[in-house]
Amino acid sequence: MGRSCVSVRLGIRSLAERWEMVAKRMDQKNKAPAEQLIRLAKRHSSEAFFGCDNPLEAMIFSALVEMGQSQEIIDAIVDP
Repeated sequence: MGRSCVSVRLGIRSLAERWEMVAKRMDQKNKAPAEQLIRLAKRHSSEAFFGCDNPLEAMIFSALVEMGQSQEIIDAIVDP
């Protein structure tokens, strides 16, 4: 018998695929930022798998971690 509920990892993969379909249909101005968000959301999703039971929560957490890291780099450059 198969799983009765979707695992977080499979849910993340499914959400990412749906987001990629949406990004493909966006205009050129918004396409690149949407694709970047998808990459950010998937980057730490494996780590988030251990603490999150919701795929969307894991993807948002992952994207926010990456954005925070980017902001730290910018802050270090701007305010040495």
